[in-house]
Amino acid sequence: MIRSSFIALLSGTSCILIAVALTGRQAFLGGLIGYWVGFGYTVWIYNETQRSSELDIHSALKRMRRSLVARLGMVTLVVAAVARFQSKWLLSLALGIATGVIISFITVAIHKLHGERGDKRSA
Repeated sequence: MIRSSFIALLSGTSCILIAVALTGRQAFLGGLIGYWVGFGYTVWIYNETQRSSELDIHSALKRMRRSLVARLGMVTLVVAAVARFQSKWLLSLALGIATGVIISFITVAIHKLHGERGDKRSA
């Protein structure tokens, strides 16, 4: 999953940077930050879920609850920092977060589908 996630992250980053270069609007840089945050959020939750799946139910719930608070805190910190220093970027930041989450969910789903198919073929 690391390779496909890295390729999707770099592809989205390059598209956003090309849009900034072609239009000259620096507000799209908020979208770039949002894309990274959304992508990181999804990869973080995927890794936490994988680690927690091996624990008993009470430990897994406690770990996932702490992880949820940490992830929400990270997103809140980024939004507050952008609002404080570049308030014009907030709309593109929100769109970037949504895009990053959606694309990374698609990447994770494709990875899981290929992994499950590979397990069935080898059985």
